[in-house]
Amino acid sequence: MRTRYVTLLPGIARIQAINSNPAFLASTSLSVTFLSDPDVIGELLPPPLEAAEPRVTISVYEFAESNCVGPFSGASVSLACRYDGNDGSYCLAMPRSTDAAVVFGREHYGEPTKLASCHVEQRGHFAHGTVARHGVTYIELAGVFDEPLSASGRATVSQHYSFKFLPEASGEGLAFDPQLVRVTHRALTHQLTRGSGTVILRESRHDPVIDIPVLEVEGATFSHGETRTSGEVVATVPAEAFLPWAFGKHDDTRQPGQISSCFLPRR
Repeated sequence: MRTRYVTLLPGIARIQAINSNPAFLASTSLSVTFLSDPDVIGELLPPPLEAAEPRVTISVYEFAESNCVGPFSGASVSLACRYDGNDGSYCLAMPRSTDAAVVFGREHYGEPTKLASCHVEQRGHFAHGTVARHGVTYIELAGVFDEPLSASGRATVSQHYSFKFLPEASGEGLAFDPQLVRVTHRALTHQLTRGSGTVILRESRHDPVIDIPVLEVEGATFSHGETRTSGEVVATVPAEAFLPWAFGKHDDTRQPGQISSCFLPRR
């Protein structure tokens, strides 16, 4: 084979074996959970996802190792939801620190990944996490933990939902009916502590998470662990019906002062 752009069958098998069993290891994570406005959460959930408790979890984390994209840091904004009678969460935003992590999440699971600067650190009883893009630190988390990290050994399984789609080549509409992807997270927490937390969301025209009201912070966790994921398509959604939610993955490319409603959902 003369070029590395073409992969032979042994290489294809190796890549597919990794992609079907991705492992994200040696994590450090700060998460804060809060209650928000039910009407806002209901508007943000594309059908067929249904509203559950108006609960939002924002996490900032670092993975020192993975078997698919190398080390990276990232964050997630997850809205509690239900699908087919089962509880889960909808991935509204998933910033990532490397292009490999951005591409993996978008192309495999349809996750709304964007390149960003994400940091999390712990100092004594305090933990701090930030997410920044285009010079704006638009997510800032803080946690206060009276108890030290303790051994957990806790295994959890959770369902996360995203929509996989592409724009039509003409620029009008979508190329196919979006696929609703259910990603199963199998997490093993090695160390964990719980405490109180704060959330600061700042204005960003590219990442308008500030539109989600923080009404009551329920608590914070700081942990070390690992996660393995697997994905499956569980439904398709008519492209025209999904279109109002399709632009949340994009930055706002309008010039300052330009009048446009192309990024505003229409009902």
